[in-house]
Parts: sequence; C-alpha cells; structure tokens
Amino acid sequence: MNVLTIELQDLPEILTAGELEKFLRIDRKTIYSYVQRGLIPHMRIESNVRFSKHQVQRWLEERSFQPRPVNRNGASRE
Repeated sequence: MNVLTIELQDLPEILTAGELEKFLRIDRKTIYSYVQRGLIPHMRIESNVRFSKHQVQRWLEERSFQPRPVNRNGASRE
C-alpha cells in the first residue's frame, strides 16, 4: 500500500482543503464541515477557502494532550 506522507515544512504557507486533507488525513468533507462550524482557522478569498499553515499548526497544538505521568505500579499520579 502506498501511503502519501506530507511533512508540515514541505507545505506552502497557504493551504487548500486538499493539501490539508492529505496532511491531517481527514476527509475533505470533514474539513469543510469544520469550516462551516467555525472549528478550524481558515480564510476566504471570494468563494475559496484557504488555511494558514501556522494557524493550523497552532490549532493542532492547542488540541494535543500530554498523558499523565504514571508511577511504577501503573497508576496515574495526581
């Protein structure tokens, strides 16, 4: 199976929904749904939707979570 992998540094500064789809591995329809619901940062140029690479990167970082450290017994530390 040939999997297309796109690195963030390889992308242009302004992304199309298709480029974002390949990078995030999220269906284009889902991306447009996020746009309609105001869930993902985007810009409009007339009827075209575009995405800032840096804003998307920040958006992803805000949604990342760090697991809690665990002790030797496998229990979470509070």
